[in-house]
Amino acid sequence: MSDKKDKIILTQIKQDFTTPVDAIADYINLIIEANSNYDNEIKEEFENIKKSAKILRVNFIEAFKDFAEQKSKTISTDEEASILRHDLRTPLNGIIGYSEILIEDFAEDIEDSHKADLGYVINLAKEVESAISNFVDFLKDGKRSLKVDEVGDDSVDSLFSSLGKIEFEFEIKEDILESKILIVDDNKTNCDVLERRLKSYGFLTEIAISGKEALKLIDKNHYDLILLDVLMPEVNGLEVLIKVRKNFDLDKLPIIMVSSFDDVESISKCLQLGANEYLPKPLNSTILLAKVAATLERKALREREKQLLDELHYQAVTDEMTGVPNRRFVFEKLEKSFREINEKKKEHFSVIIFDIDHFKNVNDTFGHAAGDEIIKKVSNVVQSEISDPNTFGRIGGEEFLAIIYNSSENYISEICEKVRAIIEKEITTVDNNDIQVTVSGGASITNESTSISDLINKADERLYLAKKNGRNRFYLNDG
Repeated sequence: MSDKKDKIILTQIKQDFTTPVDAIADYINLIIEANSNYDNEIKEEFENIKKSAKILRVNFIEAFKDFAEQKSKTISTDEEASILRHDLRTPLNGIIGYSEILIEDFAEDIEDSHKADLGYVINLAKEVESAISNFVDFLKDGKRSLKVDEVGDDSVDSLFSSLGKIEFEFEIKEDILESKILIVDDNKTNCDVLERRLKSYGFLTEIAISGKEALKLIDKNHYDLILLDVLMPEVNGLEVLIKVRKNFDLDKLPIIMVSSFDDVESISKCLQLGANEYLPKPLNSTILLAKVAATLERKALREREKQLLDELHYQAVTDEMTGVPNRRFVFEKLEKSFREINEKKKEHFSVIIFDIDHFKNVNDTFGHAAGDEIIKKVSNVVQSEISDPNTFGRIGGEEFLAIIYNSSENYISEICEKVRAIIEKEITTVDNNDIQVTVSGGASITNESTSISDLINKADERLYLAKKNGRNRFYLNDG
């Protein structure tokens, strides 16, 4: 039998084995992670299945390396075959045995969905047993339950050649060109190879030859992606990953781990610690570029989505004409702040409602365009005087509302007088017409109100009082 034929058969055997074993581990992990209220005895049985699956996988991988990957070492006797079968089947028997114990002896204590999962585990274990037999028989005399003749030398070569020549040129999207990538590896040769590959596709790169250097660079500079080696002296890649994730989430600063470890558990741990992707060494250039590009494209997509959401949010809470917060935003802020008073999270505050005096006359005399300019002017003036943490917005027509996080009547009086005086002096020129307006308003304080509607009504009543008594004034009380 040719080396090519051997290789493809062994690859299939390995897949036939690892796929159900990994699935067994997944089923048990799902049950354990469900946090069911099982007693310690039942939990211990599930852990025994998990341990058996881990031992089974380790034993198989070791045997695969010992026998399949070393041409000088083969199984030549029935005794050797029996020992190998024993070593592989012992943990397999544990998986089946513990599963059956749980189903039979704890039938009334285990959830029905978990019983079904254990049934799947037993079926998967039978698939593993078949794969073990195929593996041992193949190592002993080249036999497998599938006919060897089904896999010919020509089929290996023709597997992809039947597709014809694959024309492929990797294209980098314009929006990720010149993305800045930090390469972290203590091996300068690895860094050089990675840098050359990435630069040839239009990426910008920097190199750090230690974990410490990488952390310093990340603190000082902006990067779009980090390629991070796992094994490094002093500060290893996992430690760098953990520290970076304290300040940057996966979308803001993606990290691809690069390592010689290619086992499922190592990859899983890297992903659990916050890696976006994992690349095993030695690196394949096509896979490298595909994963780098895909990771950067996801980052760019998230940034576009965030920008769009920010724009939509801005439109939803901003008055289109003036650019100040709109009625929706102001009243949501008012409701939240009032609620926080009741929850003892915020001190009492004040609300000011005011509008432009004789605004209808402005529209009738100078036109609606002039009225719009007056509203903009008043908005700009007040916004310059009332800033964070306070809130000011237009709540309709020529009416405005301000939330002032202070309950001092003197403080509110000073703000109202300052706004009134500035607006009174402002001149707005529209079509060679100089227009001056005044404002009137009323204020109320939360400690005199039992609800938001009561708070607003008091401020409205004082606004009406200001209008009644001559306009161009603010009232803070009913006197």
